Amino acid sequence: MLHYKDIKNKDNNLDLAVKNLLNMKDPHIFFSAQAVQKENLHHRMSNVFYGVLTYTPKACECCGVINEGNTLIKHSLKPSDIQLLPYQEVPSILRLFKQLFYCKACHHTLSAKTYYIAKDRYISQALKFAIAVDLKKKISMKDIALRYLVSVKTVERVLDTFYKGPQFRPNDLPKHLLIDEFKGTKDCEGAMCFIFSDAQTGKIIDILEDRRNFK
Repeated sequence: MLHYKDIKNKDNNLDLAVKNLLNMKDPHIFFSAQAVQKENLHHRMSNVFYGVLTYTPKACECCGVINEGNTLIKHSLKPSDIQLLPYQEVPSILRLFKQLFYCKACHHTLSAKTYYIAKDRYISQALKFAIAVDLKKKISMKDIALRYLVSVKTVERVLDTFYKGPQFRPNDLPKHLLIDEFKGTKDCEGAMCFIFSDAQTGKIIDILEDRRNFK
């Protein structure tokens, strides 16, 4: 495992190559000559890309104070492992050293942000989008999880994020409903699932993985 001192100097050629490979356009992330490594992670040989995320913030996220006269100072760097799309069925990780900032006004410590990763998440946006696309196909969540080397729970979270159904109030429901139950798959909470739809249009309103109201 490399440390920040090993990757703190940007290599322009490799920086461009890695960003093209990862489809990354964030100018605040850079890569050094030692950016690409092979490491054994969780008993599997993995591709590890070492990057640094740093910039000068305009204001504090917590208190809103403008960064004038070094109100926000660069504190240290914290490494985070971000799961990427697997390459040739080999796990790929972005080990990103994120700049930490200390606010002298509110005494909070902030972490640098990038569009490439959602806040407080440890998978890349590209991986999330790939899972979301496969969720629209006739593929089981288990197979999607195996394809992208993630847990089924991660696939479920992506489903909730991208395809969250509308929240209905009683007054929003159609005048006539069609109600039925059917046998669910093994990963469902109950043996029988519940489905209801608009009797006039046939449009499915919702599917519940357990026909019971509560357990």
